[in-house]
Amino acid sequence: ELDHLPMKSQMLLAAVAVTLYGAAVTALDNGAALTPPLGWLSWQRYRCAIACNDATSPDCFNEKLIRDTADEMVAGGYLAAGYNYLNLDDCWQAPSRVNGHLVADPHRFPSGMKSLAAYVHSKGLKFGIYTAMGNGTCASHKYATEPLGLSCDYTVIPNCAVAKQDIEDMVSWDIDHLKVDGCYGFDNVDQNNSYALVGQYLQQAAAKRGTGPVVYHPSNLGFRYPRQFHELASIGNQWRWFNDVQDSWESVLGIIEEIGAGQPNCIPGALPSECTSFDGGGDKNTACAQYCVERDSFLSVPQPGGWHDPDMLLTGNTDCSAAGKAAGMHCNSVTHDEEKTQLAIWAMASAPLLMSNDLKAVPAASKDLLLNTELLAIDQDRLGRMCFRYANDNSTGLQLWRKQLAGGDMAVAAINVGESALSDVTIDLRDVGFAPDTHVQVRDVFAKSSHGWVTGSFPISGGIPSHGAALFRLSFVPKYST
Repeated sequence: ELDHLPMKSQMLLAAVAVTLYGAAVTALDNGAALTPPLGWLSWQRYRCAIACNDATSPDCFNEKLIRDTADEMVAGGYLAAGYNYLNLDDCWQAPSRVNGHLVADPHRFPSGMKSLAAYVHSKGLKFGIYTAMGNGTCASHKYATEPLGLSCDYTVIPNCAVAKQDIEDMVSWDIDHLKVDGCYGFDNVDQNNSYALVGQYLQQAAAKRGTGPVVYHPSNLGFRYPRQFHELASIGNQWRWFNDVQDSWESVLGIIEEIGAGQPNCIPGALPSECTSFDGGGDKNTACAQYCVERDSFLSVPQPGGWHDPDMLLTGNTDCSAAGKAAGMHCNSVTHDEEKTQLAIWAMASAPLLMSNDLKAVPAASKDLLLNTELLAIDQDRLGRMCFRYANDNSTGLQLWRKQLAGGDMAVAAINVGESALSDVTIDLRDVGFAPDTHVQVRDVFAKSSHGWVTGSFPISGGIPSHGAALFRLSFVPKYST
């Protein structure tokens, strides 16, 4: 434990620990995801909403939705802000293979995936697609009549012929991003070996294609203890490690607690016996993550080319029609303050930022958050550091987080997970790593305004509402200049 030491000593020892752990971590060197991917992913809002069974109906996962989303990513300024991935999740597939090959659903995606990718590329965007490691995809029970997954489990590895064929087919459609889930007959024993093998197929197919790498997104790793973060960094470009985000504040808060597990105080010593088996992201996951060995591994692994993925953003996910809800869509989930908190912590965690909403209907205030270039700069900072929760007051709900940025800057997020507003919150610059007499420029990221320079500490003007957040960028400003 470092918490009895002065702040500067804590930060120095933490940096040494990260260096030591990081020395054994080699990021996947495929030239992709040198900063966390930004874009849009269909699943959180549209799920497997396929009752329409045509290509143009609204509130349905179909070709018109993807083309319209591509158009709005450009027209709405999202591409200019850096959101360049447009990714399809599960349920794009036809119910059965054709001559053993995957094909797009002929009713909802009649043009096929290669044509759809070409349209997305014509807008200056990148195109992503989904599959799963097991015999079926995670939602295949809703539409499939035969196995549509990669079928690369312990019964066939290393001879995963179906996986090799499917990967080659998808890469031939000019994809730029591949999410590989873990469902239906996929075992937990050899999951890292299966994901590594599929990743090799992906790199080989991309090299043969010759038009650039494909971001590899394993979506079912890290649930074993000790967690497989070092394997993840050598296998993929981004990886899920906890529960799927659901359309509720409780879900967002659960993921925040997992990001902050063992922070500021972790449990020393070896993991207990109950922390040695597979866990699909439940309460045991967070409890085991409180141990110092797990916390330190979690904080040390992300770097350019490989990122922890806490799942999709709920920002701007507006209401949908009764027909859309009946079809299984998830709409209108969190308050604007809760949107700010999720975005603040995701940016502090150097996380991929993947929207899942009806882009044409995003409210102005939510759009302003998504297009906040100062917030995006914290997420995309070239150092790629993880944040650290340095204060956690369970009695008030106040949490303080810090993140080191390039050029000596620091980002600080103050969030209120409690049920009452906080009116008296002060940031002590010593807790962030600045000397008491250092002149520090304070930039309010959400307000897009400067507080001027301060020394010692500064108050958060207006306090923090329940479930809300404040986000700052702090920069050293020399007192004298020539």
